[in-house]
Amino acid sequence: MTYHFRAYFGLVMMCLLSACASRPNTSALSVIVDDYIQVYGERTDFVRFIDFYATDAKFEDMVYGHTASNRKAIANFFDWTANKVSVLDNKAVLVVTDKLIDVHSKHVILSGYFNRFRYQGNELGPWRFLIKLQFGSDGKILYQQDWINYTPKSQFMTGVNLNHPQ
Repeated sequence: MTYHFRAYFGLVMMCLLSACASRPNTSALSVIVDDYIQVYGERTDFVRFIDFYATDAKFEDMVYGHTASNRKAIANFFDWTANKVSVLDNKAVLVVTDKLIDVHSKHVILSGYFNRFRYQGNELGPWRFLIKLQFGSDGKILYQQDWINYTPKSQFMTGVNLNHPQ
């Protein structure tokens, strides 16, 4: 009986250890991503938001046709401090409905929507989005690619065509 118990106990322990080993640790990157989503959604702490980006981060807004090649240029693009954006309906501006995190490549895909907001006096949204993020080993965003369903289209279709490989 003792032999069977040891064998059974050993088998159970191996299965538990195997399950733990095969499950990647997403906690560190997941915490950063969740924090990024919260700060972006609340849209109140611009300094903290920009701190998520590496100094040499790259940004592409594929639909709007805008690129930025460092943290300062990204800050100029988003520019919350100019108070151009105000949240409507007491809701977060950004709502993530799906989040995919690959801890090995440090890629993150976010999808969801922007709630209604006011920008330079115009009421806009809701807009659906897909955002691709690439993080560095230090937890900073190295690359961001946005796909946002801007409407009305006539106000946002004047950007550069980013379809050409660089």
